[in-house]
Amino acid sequence: MSTLKNTSKSPSKGVDYLIQGTAYAIEQSWHLLQDAVLLIQNKRYQSSLVSATYCLEQLGRAQIYREKAKRVVVGEHVTLNSMKRDLQNHIAKLYRAQIPVTAAVTSVGQVPDRGSQEERRLGEQLAALRKMLEQQAPHKALHDRQRAIHVDPVQGWRGWNRPCQTIAEDDADYYVGAATVRYGLVRSDLKRDDSEVGQKIWEWILRLDLPEAPWDVWTWEEETKNGSLTR
Repeated sequence: MSTLKNTSKSPSKGVDYLIQGTAYAIEQSWHLLQDAVLLIQNKRYQSSLVSATYCLEQLGRAQIYREKAKRVVVGEHVTLNSMKRDLQNHIAKLYRAQIPVTAAVTSVGQVPDRGSQEERRLGEQLAALRKMLEQQAPHKALHDRQRAIHVDPVQGWRGWNRPCQTIAEDDADYYVGAATVRYGLVRSDLKRDDSEVGQKIWEWILRLDLPEAPWDVWTWEEETKNGSLTR
């Protein structure tokens, strides 16, 4: 069993290995995000959705490596086998990706007064709904990706799932938007992370020249430095 841990002879060998893996996973997420945007620009919605969800999954993989690297720093033993379960599990990686969700509660009548019991109750409802959606998001992403890839029988053999017709522009737009947001948040978080692990990962981000996402999420046109848009 391979073990990644700090030793007196090579105190940072395991950490550096995981840091490198984190950076390479983020690099791969960037390439997948570029593909997803290119595909949605060309109205290949099902393929765009697939690339976007795999981008999210790679971001989740990066988070796993990052977490393990920080554990090695504090002296914990991390084995390659101990990571295998999470790395092979799509749901585990999508869960780590923290797919953005939007929670809204429909209410009838006037907006509750600030600080009122009604406002607190509404806040609790929104928090509970958001938590539920966050738990469901990885499963939904995997299900939607399968719908975007596979031609499967549906409705008791009465029809077929045809990805080119099943996946609409809104479906792709949601996941490409989610991947763009999460890539940006992960990159920004690493830029601010002043821990040993965070700083070393950021050095790799700069070395690999991984930029901020340049697209307008409403049009998927690329924003130039002066703020104008271009395809």
